[in-house]
Amino acid sequence: MMLILFGVVIVFLLFVVKLMHTRINQLLKEMNSLNGKVNLTSNEIEELTKNVKEFKDIKF
Repeated sequence: MMLILFGVVIVFLLFVVKLMHTRINQLLKEMNSLNGKVNLTSNEIEELTKNVKEFKDIKF
């Protein structure tokens, strides 16, 4: 009886591990896409800063 119970528990735990593995992969893909957006935003901020400095240097 104990052997059957432990077998069921092990199968359940393997199922939980599989679910966690799938979710971690989803989160990693999402992190990669967000990282690309952050880098793009960082580049845009640098460009904007450069444009503002150029505008300040222009004298009317």
